[in-house]
Amino acid sequence: MIRRAAPLLTLVMTITAVALADPYGPPYAVTDMAPFCARCHASTALTQLIDLPQSAAAEESVEAKHLARIRKDAAYKDLSATDREALINAIKWMDEQSSVVIKAPITVKRNSRMEVSVITKGGAGPVVGVSLVDSGVRFQARSIGSTGFQVLGPALVRGPDGKPQPQWAERRLRGSDLGLSTVMITDIHGNAVTKHIDETQTTWILRAPPETGEFKLAAVFFYGTEKAHPLGTVVRNGQAEPRGGISGPSGRIMFSDVINISVR
Repeated sequence: MIRRAAPLLTLVMTITAVALADPYGPPYAVTDMAPFCARCHASTALTQLIDLPQSAAAEESVEAKHLARIRKDAAYKDLSATDREALINAIKWMDEQSSVVIKAPITVKRNSRMEVSVITKGGAGPVVGVSLVDSGVRFQARSIGSTGFQVLGPALVRGPDGKPQPQWAERRLRGSDLGLSTVMITDIHGNAVTKHIDETQTTWILRAPPETGEFKLAAVFFYGTEKAHPLGTVVRNGQAEPRGGISGPSGRIMFSDVINISVR
């Protein structure tokens, strides 16, 4: 039974990872997401990977998982050595410019309402994602609802133009709970040539856990890099995609600081 289930589990994990790596966002998964699903994304910091053996953690890094591939992988065979280095430099610039910041109260009453805001900068676009989680450890972080917080209604998502983006929550089936701890934000345009990055802000209203205690809260930022430069962009099936493919490691996992929240 276990042997039969394993291939199915692998398939499900692969589909989910591809969905998160797609620069146009998940095609079907309009639900809470945690960073372990984005298997093909590279980690922006080894501190996300403290639970892994050192060798395994190194393989998840931007350098090993993505940049090394650009220098040798067949997906980049049409680029000269000079162009490959130019693409790598553009990707490094995007990573340097990208950031995620979370703002939340550090003390709340149990069962009370609280506001949490997350600001992101960067990403090649056209879509980036943000999730609220309970840890800064990539392969162990859970959606924030796992620790007793409840998301009350849809998040207020403001795109780069400052206007609300309700369309993510609106993709839920009629009658479904709209309190998602994950959002996808559209109309993102990052350009390493013109040195342009976009900023977004998402605000959630949460209900604090019913039990007193100490709780952790962090934001995880899903973004892409290759399409920030023309050399990293190819057109497939009428859509601009990363040269390394939507299942390639050009996506990123970045965590905010972890906030310790005291529930009294």
